[in-house]
Formats: sequence, C-alpha cells, structure tokens
Amino acid sequence: MSEQSVGVLGVGRLGSDVAFTLAERDLCDIVLCDTDRERAEYLASDLTDTSFGHIYNRRVSWVDDISGLAQCSVVLIAAGARRQPGATTGELFDQNRRVAREVADALVGSSALFVVATEPVDLMTAELARLLRLPPSRVMGIGGVVDSLRVRSALGETLSVGPDYIRAHVVGPHSSEAVIVWDYSSINGIPVRSIAAAADLEAIEATFRSESDARLAQMNESFSRYTPAMACLELLRSIVKDDRRVLSVTIPWVDVLGISGVAMGVPAVIGRFGAERPV
Repeated sequence: MSEQSVGVLGVGRLGSDVAFTLAERDLCDIVLCDTDRERAEYLASDLTDTSFGHIYNRRVSWVDDISGLAQCSVVLIAAGARRQPGATTGELFDQNRRVAREVADALVGSSALFVVATEPVDLMTAELARLLRLPPSRVMGIGGVVDSLRVRSALGETLSVGPDYIRAHVVGPHSSEAVIVWDYSSINGIPVRSIAAAADLEAIEATFRSESDARLAQMNESFSRYTPAMACLELLRSIVKDDRRVLSVTIPWVDVLGISGVAMGVPAVIGRFGAERPV
C-alpha cells in the first residue's frame, strides 16, 4: 500500500461515487469495506479493471471487516441508513449511531483520520469523536463543505462567474440554520460584498435555507448524491495531498464560544494532520 490510502466504509451510491473519483484522479490507494462483502469485492474488481481504460496506478482492494481499514491514512464513513420521509434527525441518528459504535470498536487506537459523510453529519461526527476519544482535528464531517459548494454554485450562477474563482464559507449546523459568512467570501480575492448586490446575497440566503428544508422533505428517492461526493473529494484531496486549503468542515466543538459536545461547521486549514487550525 502506498503512503497515502483512503478506506471507504460503505460502498452504496455515495461511497462508490467517491471511490471511483479517487481512483480516476489517481489520488491514493483505496480500500473498500461494506456489510455486503460481494458488493465491496465486485467494486474493487471493477475499479481495478477500469484502470486499464484510464491510466492510474493506485491499488484498489477490499476487506471484509472494518478492522481491515486500520492501516489507512483516512477512513471515509459513508455507511448507514438514509433519512426516510417524515423521519426526524433524532430518529435517523438512532439508526445510524450503531455505525459509529462499530467503527469505534474496530478502529479505536488507529492513527487514521476520519471523514464523516453519514447523516446526520453533525451528530455522527460528534459521536464518533467521542467514542474514538480523538481530538477535533482528526474527525471531520462534510456538512460545511457541502453547504459551501452549494453557495459557491449559487454565487457563480448569480454573477456569471466560474465556481473555481469563488471562495465562500458556511458555518454552524448542516441545516437551514447554517450561516453564510459573506464577509469572508470572495471572487478571485475581491470581497463578494463589493461585487454582488445586497439583494442578490439575500436571495441566495433565502434559497439556501428553503432548499435545505426542502431536501429534508424529499428524502426518499430524491436524495443528495453528487454534491456530497464532491464534498468528500475536496476534503479527502486536501488531506492526502496536504494541500492546506481552508475549507468549512464539521468538527467537534471543545469550548468554542463556551460550547462543547456538539459538532458544527467552521473554516479550518485542512492538511495531512486533519483540521489543523480553525481560522
């Protein structure tokens, strides 16, 4: 296995999307794990075969137990149930917290970093950090990255600017209560408030909140897939390449503004040691 490797726990739609993108971009070795062992084995074989059509040199393998991910540099948690129509956040957490317990039982003491994509991201991130007894820097959720991608997309559409030139940060919970930090958002280094009309920014905020609520009401077959996958990719790439990018990530709060025991999004420098420094 190469120096950098990502373990993917849960190879349903999200996990398999992330695994394919990691392989296609030749970022790192990949180790797959799923309760459906045949699915993990087949996907590993399929991605290995794909390497002959699109040249990449990383190894794709699979393991039949979570403990087999212990040697990975980073473990992506993408396993668990999806929210069903009418289900509350608490009910979904009750279903999925078993994933956090299984990960902790198998990987406590591992030197890996952990990226959480399983919903509800905020609660799962806090629970996993608690069970693994890890500092906030080593357990990160994708909630803030997902929200920031959506704001960047909305800004790009409103201003007719490519999203690559846009920096935007969203802080707080991964929900309609998140806060878009316009004062720290920019277009190619230019403060966004000096370019966009106040009415446009207010409209983006209103749409962001209404769409966040609408997604919760439509969590049957109309669930988010590709935006979370790209959020995972951004976060994983910054870790394995030690890019030291500033991303809004969900991390456990320990005496932040007097708050502890929860996880919410904050901008942080992301590198090979995880969320190295909130900014």
